[in-house]
Amino acid sequence: MSTKTLCLLFIFSCIVVQECKGREARGYGGNGPPVQCNRVDCPSSTVIHSEKEFEIRQYKPAIWVTAPSVVQSSIQAGVDKGGEVLYNYFFEENNGFVDITGSDRGPGGIPDPLDADVVQVTLPKSRYAAVRRVDGEVIDNLVLSHVDILRNDLKRTSYKFATDPRQFTYVMYDQRNWAQGYEVLIWLN
Repeated sequence: MSTKTLCLLFIFSCIVVQECKGREARGYGGNGPPVQCNRVDCPSSTVIHSEKEFEIRQYKPAIWVTAPSVVQSSIQAGVDKGGEVLYNYFFEENNGFVDITGSDRGPGGIPDPLDADVVQVTLPKSRYAAVRRVDGEVIDNLVLSHVDILRNDLKRTSYKFATDPRQFTYVMYDQRNWAQGYEVLIWLN
């Protein structure tokens, strides 16, 4: 083997090792959180349990803005309605400026909503969620199948009694980049 070939093999093996280490450190079986998580787009959390297909997160105290519970015939219709309410809050119906891509850490916190449907929610001291990532569109069958998978995954852990099996939250906030769109998370609280 020539020196050039050995050099190329060495560089290739270094790249493979680095890629594997990066995947291990990111959790979710190598598909861990996008690099911007816990910086701008994602609420601050600590992973307290991680498996290949899901993780248990502890969220720190925070004020979040939430749309009302939306009753619709499909998940897509609910996301559209709730998203419209929150979009209006961020861009029109509030008493101040809201930076939609970053945390509002100024004095007094986030602006007060002018729409009664939008509510500021203070999370309790610690809030836990079982989280499963779904790459794909908001399609009822896809979402519901992943909710079932997460519920079944939790049944074989010590967290099986800590979740409410009747409710789930569908979250779209982990934007990897503009081309790929949003990652979708399913929470069982």
